[in-house]
Amino acid sequence: MNEDLTETDPEGPGADAHICTQSDVAAQYQQNHKWLRYVADRFFDGKRPDMADEVIGLVFAHLLELVEEEKLTDRGESWRGYLRKAVLNRCIDLARAERKARERFPAGNPEEPRIVDRDPLGDYAAAEDLARRRQAKLNTAVANLTDRQVTIVRHVLNGETQKQIGEELGISGQGVGDQLKTIIKKCHEEVTRDE
Repeated sequence: MNEDLTETDPEGPGADAHICTQSDVAAQYQQNHKWLRYVADRFFDGKRPDMADEVIGLVFAHLLELVEEEKLTDRGESWRGYLRKAVLNRCIDLARAERKARERFPAGNPEEPRIVDRDPLGDYAAAEDLARRRQAKLNTAVANLTDRQVTIVRHVLNGETQKQIGEELGISGQGVGDQLKTIIKKCHEEVTRDE
């Protein structure tokens, strides 16, 4: 399962590794197929059993190619972690490839402008949702600030120093700094609450 090569024989396995055979790969297929199918189904939310089967087939086909080239070795490591990672990576590859194919050949009228989703896994949408929720919490936190704290924030946003703000409000620059720390802590706690 490890593709590290020794210095003495660049084409051979490591010192304590043995070259895997087709029966080794078949045994891993028998042992892990059901669990890997579950992993792939979870990736596709159970909506694409055809893709889950294709992923597992592609992973084990690649392993068999490595066996034929005598590049698949095993040093007694855990196959389970390697196979899980391989299946998840192949799931991501297939999801992206399918999305690109849909973008190239969209259904419907070819004359209509098409919307291209540049975020096939939904990461951007999740980040946007998190940003909206945090902005709403920040608005609540700012609404709960005292008048003096709001005044300090306005002066800071105008680029004034703590000393200048303190002179205007009749407190020390250190007092302004302490107030700023309190404001930041209060806003941070409100924004990150329930996360």
